[in-house]
Amino acid sequence: MAGIFPDYFGSGGGLFGNAFGQPPRQPGFGDLINNNRNAILGYLAGALQGGNLGQSIGRGLQGWQQGQEADQKRQVPGATWRALTASGVPEATAQAAALNPDVMRAIAPRYVQKLPTFGVIGYDELGRQRFGFIDPFTRSTQPAGGPGPGVPRP
Repeated sequence: MAGIFPDYFGSGGGLFGNAFGQPPRQPGFGDLINNNRNAILGYLAGALQGGNLGQSIGRGLQGWQQGQEADQKRQVPGATWRALTASGVPEATAQAAALNPDVMRAIAPRYVQKLPTFGVIGYDELGRQRFGFIDPFTRSTQPAGGPGPGVPRP
């Protein structure tokens, strides 16, 4: 990936490293360690602060929780990018949207919004089906236009 850093700064190089890399093929033990590295370091940092055994375990678990939150935040842009590109968003737009919430809000209606469908929206007073357009994005219905049955057309 091209960026301001050469490839020897991380496996993917570039400005964002491998944040937008392909998903792992088959996760192994190395992936388990890599995906939880902040949690593991947090546990070790907390546990090695000293005190008795109970205090060390308690501080270690607090460090684990903080590290796990950091690991999850680190993985969000890559997962967002993969989801956007899978739904048909161009790669450059998906990268911008994954890193900037304003861009995400701007493109979301175009790529994520479902189009209205035509179907049964209810029944009239005689028990006949009424048809119209159903918009899942605004959660509204629009009755189909046109005169009802038995009304002469001009």
